[in-house]
Amino acid sequence: MNVYKSNFIDNNTSPSPFQSKFEYIDKKIESDIDDLEYINSLPKSGFSNYDFLLKNGEKYSKKVESEYVEVLLKGNLRSIFKNQNNVLLKIDDFVVVESEYGIELGRVNELFAKDFTNINKYIFEQSECRKLLRIPDFEELKVFNKKLKDENNVMIKTREIVAKYNFDMKITEAIWQFDRQRLTIYFTAPQRIDFRELVKDLAKIFKARIELRQISSREETKRLGNFVGPCGRELCCTTFMNSFGHVTLEHAKIQQLSNNISKLSGNCSRLKCCIKFEYDTYASAFENFPPIGSIIEYESVTHKIIKIDIFNGIITTFDEQNSQYLQLTNEDYNLLLSKGDIIIKNIKIDNKKSDNFDDELKQLLD
Repeated sequence: MNVYKSNFIDNNTSPSPFQSKFEYIDKKIESDIDDLEYINSLPKSGFSNYDFLLKNGEKYSKKVESEYVEVLLKGNLRSIFKNQNNVLLKIDDFVVVESEYGIELGRVNELFAKDFTNINKYIFEQSECRKLLRIPDFEELKVFNKKLKDENNVMIKTREIVAKYNFDMKITEAIWQFDRQRLTIYFTAPQRIDFRELVKDLAKIFKARIELRQISSREETKRLGNFVGPCGRELCCTTFMNSFGHVTLEHAKIQQLSNNISKLSGNCSRLKCCIKFEYDTYASAFENFPPIGSIIEYESVTHKIIKIDIFNGIITTFDEQNSQYLQLTNEDYNLLLSKGDIIIKNIKIDNKKSDNFDDELKQLLD
């Protein structure tokens, strides 16, 4: 019988009577990795702990073979890689993958079945998938740890130079190409900046080709990570979103959300991405109701539709002449409309009251 031996365990030591040797080896390896400060800064799967509790740790601790693997990289970037070497993996394993920076270290975030039953959140060409190469050994982890440490030092030095030139820009992240021939620095800025002198200084210091990439505030928040939204959960962009959709004022208005800018804006100071998630449901439901702001005549009195409750099917109108509210179910409204008891008056809707709020909302757009 072949017995697995680890390079990180002293053969003279033995596990406790309550641990199997395999459990002891795994914990010993993890304790060695804990000494690598920058390696442990890489984002981990947000689901492993839940799986451990709900499935008694099977998905979290058991290594399986998976043809396609979702890997979480530095900056909360995630992508699908092809496991062509049939490496046995489990959630949160360190893996080495191909990337635009040569090779890169990441963690396993999800394992996909060969029939793609749980890969529907991705739309990608299989031929375009980069390769998952291997599980790194301890010596390789130390190399990547140094790379991450150097990238952190690059950010510190770059911020000092930016302060010297008094540029209005914020350095978010730095990534070395594995062969150290190229250095990519990500930043945010409210406007375009002429950073040619900055690039020259950086090239002299780091002896590499410098590439500065301006990113949006949404992308910055995603890359920084470790934020909790007002819902009490981690931000959508850091847990499952792979791309940002365009969020508009229409997405916020159709859901009749509170006219409170602070509640509509996310950590990135832009309209929350989650506003768009239920837009299609609301848009479909409102097709069965009259538009908000419509002017109708009922019992010889002019009413304005001010609110629609799509969940309970209730239409609320306001009679400005008598300062009274009237509530009708959608069924009653349609019945009265068919009988001619309700007449829709073609009066132009006055939006002056919402102009100031719209101007404030526009500041939250991308």
